Amino acid sequence: MFKIKNISMQIAAAILVVFLCLSCKTAPGRKQTAEPGWVSDPYKVYNRAVYIAAVGYGPTRDAAEKSALTNLTSIFGQSVSSETRTDYTYTEAVQASSSVWSEKSDLEQAVVTSVAMDTLIGAEIKDIWTSPDKVWYAVAAMDRAKTNMIYAELIQQNQQTIDRLIRLSAAERQSFEGFLNYYQAANLADANLVFANVRNVISPGSMAGENLKTGNDYRLEASQIARNIPITVTVENDMQNRIRGAFSSALTRAGFITGGAGGRYILKTILSLNEVNYPNSPYKFIRYVVDANLIDTTTGAILFPYNINDREGHASISEAQNMAVRAAETRINNDYLKALQAYLSRTEK
Repeated sequence: MFKIKNISMQIAAAILVVFLCLSCKTAPGRKQTAEPGWVSDPYKVYNRAVYIAAVGYGPTRDAAEKSALTNLTSIFGQSVSSETRTDYTYTEAVQASSSVWSEKSDLEQAVVTSVAMDTLIGAEIKDIWTSPDKVWYAVAAMDRAKTNMIYAELIQQNQQTIDRLIRLSAAERQSFEGFLNYYQAANLADANLVFANVRNVISPGSMAGENLKTGNDYRLEASQIARNIPITVTVENDMQNRIRGAFSSALTRAGFITGGAGGRYILKTILSLNEVNYPNSPYKFIRYVVDANLIDTTTGAILFPYNINDREGHASISEAQNMAVRAAETRINNDYLKALQAYLSRTEK
């Protein structure tokens, strides 16, 4: 009996030794899952004097990185957001300031990051960590000195472009080209104010003494130019001048003068109404097509092409035609000015 009991104790002791050994082997794994200091406060790891940083988390690595970049963006306030983003192509401005980048890949990554974050250039994911309960954490940071240099060059590059755009002769200031130049200058000025805000956060006081104009300053100049540019509106096959009236109204809201003939600029429009047959339908359908080109008659260049089409149906052909014209008129009233402004924003000089 004693021997059996003794053997049992030896087996138990052996099992205990094995368990302790296994515990020792898993200990390093537990150390690897220890929470990094930056998870609770990024500035425990990233010196506040050197970096500006933010932490994000999510169920996946991608979600955590996006969360970190979003939280970093929020530090800069409302001026760095998708709502205030202009259609200005930031890539070109970044490339113009490529001297601050040591590698082309760094520049390309900065562009990719800036697209994801709308305007922040120079942000990067510094570290990631996965908690024992499978939550991903990421820290995004920007080097203050390097980022300040980047944005200073971006602002300088944009301002040089603005100066070139608005360096116009008296004749050019009375042209659609002059209007377009000031409109583009406005977009660049919008971007510069965002860049300036980033610099003010990254390096407080860095914009002291700078006197940047706003985009609205240049838009006011553009509207003054527009008031001296008459545009003749012509529409073929117009019913009661409704399509012509819709285009004229939109151009007037944009600040241009409409009416008259023989001017340099003409909005040449063709309205087409065609019956569409549907054998199994009791209704008559009319498809409308509106082709409108804003043309510079001195060069023949089409400055802004615009096309819309759709169909309307009714029990009678005549009423279907009326409905089609009304629908086209409504779309022009609602959309033409927006389309023109969007086109101007995308047009690069």
